[in-house]
Amino acid sequence: MNRRWTMLGRMVKSARFDRDTFLDLKEDSSATRQALIVVVLAGASFGVGFASSIGYRGVVALLLGAAFGAIFSIALGFIWLSLTFLVGTRLFHGTSHYWSLARPIFFATSPGLVFLIMLIPVSTVSDIARAVGVAWIAISTVFAIRAALGLDSQRSLLTFILVTLIVLIGYGLVSSLYP
Repeated sequence: MNRRWTMLGRMVKSARFDRDTFLDLKEDSSATRQALIVVVLAGASFGVGFASSIGYRGVVALLLGAAFGAIFSIALGFIWLSLTFLVGTRLFHGTSHYWSLARPIFFATSPGLVFLIMLIPVSTVSDIARAVGVAWIAISTVFAIRAALGLDSQRSLLTFILVTLIVLIGYGLVSSLYP
């Protein structure tokens, strides 16, 4: 029971951009499992919300949305983490081990639970929830990068922007292979 409350508290503090929480996560190797759970929860929330927002309202459709969202979030989470690690440590000379960066980055997805608001069957509400969730996760990720890599605000933001561009270009290249 105590671990769940610890995880929930860390999720709330991460969503509030709490630097000390990100630093604690960097050092606490026992939080790795929790960090992975947070990424899965955020991905499943998006999957359920997205499935609902495009008109799939049945239980099976929502469960499939949750499953695909969770799998996709794990894959994208590790791609994002690896690119952030490379850009942050090699280009901007941040200091962190891979898993020490993983925990804060994964907890930075805590605001992704807001994607559940997309279950409300009003397209404007879904659009706003999606935009708020993505922006909130982005800002939280910049704070996590700053704390975990020991970078200043500018380098943290540049790391985030470069990784975003690399992911978008990669997505564009892969999607152009399948017209």
